[in-house]
Amino acid sequence: MTITMKQTKKYRSYDQYQLKALSDMICDDIDRLLATLGIEDYRMLDKMIVMSCPIHGGDNNSAFNLYHKGDTYCGNWKCRTHQCEEIFRPSIIGLIRGCLSKDKCGWTKNGDQMVSFADAVDFAIKFTNKNIKDLKVSKKQKEKNTFINTINYLNPTQTSSKPTICRHQVQQALQIPSQYFLSRNYLKETLVKYDVGECLNPNREMYNRAVVPIYDINHNTVVGCSGRSINGGWPKWKHNDGFKAEEHLYNFWYAKDIIKDNQTAILVESPGNVWRLEEAGIHNSLAIFGSSLKDKQKMLLDISGAMNIITIMDNDEAGRAAEANIFKKCHRTYNIKHIQIEEYSDLGEMSTQQVVDIIKPIIEKYSQCSY
Repeated sequence: MTITMKQTKKYRSYDQYQLKALSDMICDDIDRLLATLGIEDYRMLDKMIVMSCPIHGGDNNSAFNLYHKGDTYCGNWKCRTHQCEEIFRPSIIGLIRGCLSKDKCGWTKNGDQMVSFADAVDFAIKFTNKNIKDLKVSKKQKEKNTFINTINYLNPTQTSSKPTICRHQVQQALQIPSQYFLSRNYLKETLVKYDVGECLNPNREMYNRAVVPIYDINHNTVVGCSGRSINGGWPKWKHNDGFKAEEHLYNFWYAKDIIKDNQTAILVESPGNVWRLEEAGIHNSLAIFGSSLKDKQKMLLDISGAMNIITIMDNDEAGRAAEANIFKKCHRTYNIKHIQIEEYSDLGEMSTQQVVDIIKPIIEKYSQCSY
């Protein structure tokens, strides 16, 4: 069996909490920042600054909104005509990068030359006259920020009128462990730990499927489930109605504490890959439910405390596309390593011993090295 290790081009990385502290300092001096960037025509409201877009050069004087105040996140902005925030990111550093790109590179549209994220951070550091290494954030403050961000992220779900389903109700409704996944050589203990069972109630949406519950970050409430047909039904896999997979990371409820401790998250495509890594003694993996990391999934990743990402995608074209997607979305703020598997389609097809012998040493090497 051949394992190919890919090391991506090195980029300067930044601590998420230090960047937030830097951004907060800039927002406290927002008038001077706008003047420094050459922005003069704007209206200052209570928690928002309104103007034409200073990045793409628009003439609609109310199309650009900059939220320079906030309890947990300052500097969010939106260009409502050209969506410039999707290119430069809706943060105060992103705003700086966009303005510098226009002034230094003549940027007007997506695809034009831009200054780097590192250049924008350097500008911000010089503006505040601070060394980013000196911006210390206490462990207590980090934990507070993580808690607040998590609550804010989960708020739409909590205010939903949908009835909640607790873990014990799932366990009562399914025949655990799933015989289908036992036949796929997963351990009984693993399937019991993750409440993976089969729905035998013909009145249920997941009837005749091996059901994989997805929980909230506290492992108390079900946010959705995926079901694998066990009798040839179509589609082979499906999510329950209303479940937004793009807003969740599978196994976050178990992995979040380990990721916080070792600052490394392993991204895979599916729950089965998470289970195989679990059986090999690797407990900091998250599944993205497919071949791309979505914005709200990255938001969860951002509040996890991870600094490093290791991807182990499936051995196919979609898996390679997933690698590229994650790198594009994350390389400015995370150190990224890729592990490619050959001869097998994914981690789930490997035996636990193969993962222990071949994959685990690479993960341990990457987790301990200086990225």
